[in-house]
Amino acid sequence: MNNNISTTKVLIELIKKSPAHFSRLVLVVMVESVVLAAAVVSIIPLADYMLDQNLSNASEFTQIIVGLLPYFSLAPDYWSFGLLFVSLSMLGAIIKVLSTYLILKIKYSIIKRMLNEILSNFLNSRWSFFSDSNQGVLMNTLNKELGIVSDTFGHLAMQFARIFQIFVYLFVPFYINFEITITMVILTAFFAAPFLLLGRYSYRLGKISTDLANKMAGIFAETLQAAKIIIGYARQDKSRERYISAYSRYMDSTIKSQTLQSGTSILFLPLGMLSVVLAIGFFMQNNGNIQLSELTAIMYSLLSSAPLIAAFLQTNVSIVNFVPSYEQIASLQDKSLKLAEIKGPIIFSNLGRGVTIKDVSFSYNREKSTFDKLNMEIKSGEMTAIVGESGSGKSTIVDLVMGLQIPSNGTVEVDNVSLSDLDQNSFREKIGYVPQDPILFNASIKDNLLWSNSLASEEDIMNSLKLSNSDSFVNHLPNGIDTIVGDRGVRLSGGQRQRIALARALVRDPELIILDEATSSLDTESELMIQRSIEELSGKMTVLVVAHRLSTIKKSNAVYVLRDGGVVEYGSFKKLSLIEDSALSKMLVMQDHSS
Repeated sequence: MNNNISTTKVLIELIKKSPAHFSRLVLVVMVESVVLAAAVVSIIPLADYMLDQNLSNASEFTQIIVGLLPYFSLAPDYWSFGLLFVSLSMLGAIIKVLSTYLILKIKYSIIKRMLNEILSNFLNSRWSFFSDSNQGVLMNTLNKELGIVSDTFGHLAMQFARIFQIFVYLFVPFYINFEITITMVILTAFFAAPFLLLGRYSYRLGKISTDLANKMAGIFAETLQAAKIIIGYARQDKSRERYISAYSRYMDSTIKSQTLQSGTSILFLPLGMLSVVLAIGFFMQNNGNIQLSELTAIMYSLLSSAPLIAAFLQTNVSIVNFVPSYEQIASLQDKSLKLAEIKGPIIFSNLGRGVTIKDVSFSYNREKSTFDKLNMEIKSGEMTAIVGESGSGKSTIVDLVMGLQIPSNGTVEVDNVSLSDLDQNSFREKIGYVPQDPILFNASIKDNLLWSNSLASEEDIMNSLKLSNSDSFVNHLPNGIDTIVGDRGVRLSGGQRQRIALARALVRDPELIILDEATSSLDTESELMIQRSIEELSGKMTVLVVAHRLSTIKKSNAVYVLRDGGVVEYGSFKKLSLIEDSALSKMLVMQDHSS
């Protein structure tokens, strides 16, 4: 990979995305450069006056400034020249503070805009984008790599500004004495050449740091998500050591990367100053004739340019180092756009006939098919149950009905309209979904329900709590519906979380409610509560139940028994349970024995 070409391409893309921000930033820093250059020139009359108060042999710059002083009612004395120098230096400092503020403001504006764009693309992509992506990569991209990219935008603007500042700082010495300045430029270029070749090494370090940061973020996320099982298995030390080990690898890499960046500036600065000393020394050794005040301005200006050149080289290394971060963001953006949600033109309003699965084939990988020509019907106003062994594809059917997965062949139709022709979100707005592992947000019970339906009234909330059999325990909580449930709902029991999740689905007044293994991990009492709620829903709305425990589906109008990627049995619960050798009867017997 040619890093120079890649870096240039990336930088051009970055500028194109925020040309106005970039232009304003460069303009402010250029103004700062002009003021600082004026401060350099203003030191000449001060030096002339300190050497000769009569200014009998003043430099050309001093004579110009002396000619301007009467317009400001000032005399050509120490105080006037000193005040001019200090005022211009102070003005330059104020503009520098303003430019720093502007850089930070623009930086965070860019982060906000990019975050909005990235999250919009991510959240508008299909579920497969998240299921196929590494969570550590996603977390690290949003938490760290995005910050690196935004920092680089500021660095890039400063880089252009530094070129201008260096030009300004060198213009005065060029004007006063060409020989000294050109000698200094040649020497500086000679000393800078090795530092310009560090780009390839910097890119490699940046790539390694990004990869290790991804792994570290993934382990951290996994550790937090698995905290309960880690504590339950007494594996706290092992989990801590795993994360610290990942952090140590990242630390070693980023130390090298950051040392290279800061070391570039630190090592070049004395070489830049050496260029100035050598250039002036060669000139004086060859009997160069120049006024001391002008020589002072030359040295001040050239020495001021040395840190700028050092910073330019350091930023050059930083910019190359950022490319892996930008590549990762761009790669995820491309992936999310390729997996963008299908948004058909038809807006869903209400469920008429129901949902039909027609000759659907689907597989998670090419080696094994999950379904092959699956047919199923979820009739409006009825309760449809799906049962089967673990891994038979029950939850996959839910994903297909919700449009989270796309069939490789066949269609999923809603009222005879293909799901791909529907606006997906308009359909999902009418679905109430209760997964096996319900996730509640770290907010109050009321806010969790309002998240599902922001227009829900107090009466709607209370009705959904009552219908889900949640009102009995919610009323006994210290703060009632205003009780904070904790991260993922950890302050509630499993059964309470499940019932609140059901209430969250019901408060939408959905056309279709989907219960995916909603009682599989509950205790008997909680299961009875959910079962009672499901029975109350039967006949009131369209219900799709993925069942592990068959006691929850006794009132089902239709039961589909799955095995080996297909339907092996279909009928009402009552009818199938009365057939002695039916698959459902055998499952009932097995569950009776196990209980």
